[in-house]
Amino acid sequence: MKSWILILIGVALWPSALHAAEAQLKPVEIGYIESFDHGADVYVLKTGDTRRDVAILGPVFNGDTIEVNDAYATLTLRVVGQDGPIVLSKANDVATITGRIPQKGFMSGVFGWTASVVQLFDRERREQVSASIRGNIGNEIGSKLSAPLFALPQTVLAGRRKLTIGWVSPLTVEIRVLDGEGRPVANGQGSGTLWATPEVDWKPGEYSIELAAAGETIRQSLHFLPPDKGPKLPSELGDPTAPEPLRAVAAGAWYAAEDPAFLLEALQHVAPDAGSSRPARLLALAFIEGKRPSPQP
Repeated sequence: MKSWILILIGVALWPSALHAAEAQLKPVEIGYIESFDHGADVYVLKTGDTRRDVAILGPVFNGDTIEVNDAYATLTLRVVGQDGPIVLSKANDVATITGRIPQKGFMSGVFGWTASVVQLFDRERREQVSASIRGNIGNEIGSKLSAPLFALPQTVLAGRRKLTIGWVSPLTVEIRVLDGEGRPVANGQGSGTLWATPEVDWKPGEYSIELAAAGETIRQSLHFLPPDKGPKLPSELGDPTAPEPLRAVAAGAWYAAEDPAFLLEALQHVAPDAGSSRPARLLALAFIEGKRPSPQP
């Protein structure tokens, strides 16, 4: 009778054992795709014999192979334990991606949500560029001063830091940040769409900002919070497994989704890498246009 009981227990436990074995065999990402400069069909990404879609912030597993099939195309990776990006081109032939394998995966939770946010902005931006090339949208550069980021009063964290300001129109803009008494704390002239103050020891309290160009001026109030009074960030953002550029992008996305009053704070997290990282650039452009991701489910 005991032998039958043992057999029944073994049968009952078999699905659990299978599930545990599958969990152990599940690949753990060692990095992600940071950017690619041609259509996704130019790149061949394989895990084993399975071809996978190429997407910005898509995971890369140990032993994956990537082939670039256009002489003018490149694909950039971020890998755990690597300080800088890895850039692949046709010259790499079929590149096998290897690296330090983390104890656990990181492209889930707030990082998985961030990937979906960035991928949405990436699709929108590529569609805009494609439509512009086809002539479906105007290419005229407006001369009117526009700064949707400052449509509402903004809240940022106090402390010694640069403050990056963004606007949409490509005008040369005169910028002033004033304290509660109306005294200039930082000022300068910016061209393009981004400008940063020198490092300032911002005190908690009320400030204001002025952007002026072509006879127009935009004014908005800024409220600086003590760092310990700001919104509580997800604990995952401190996970050292995830490469630092991904953590910065995730922090920016999270602040922006939290409240439109934190769009300027969100910009501070992505602006430093906006010139070198497509995820950071996509979010920086979205934030200065006043766009926010939907909150994390």
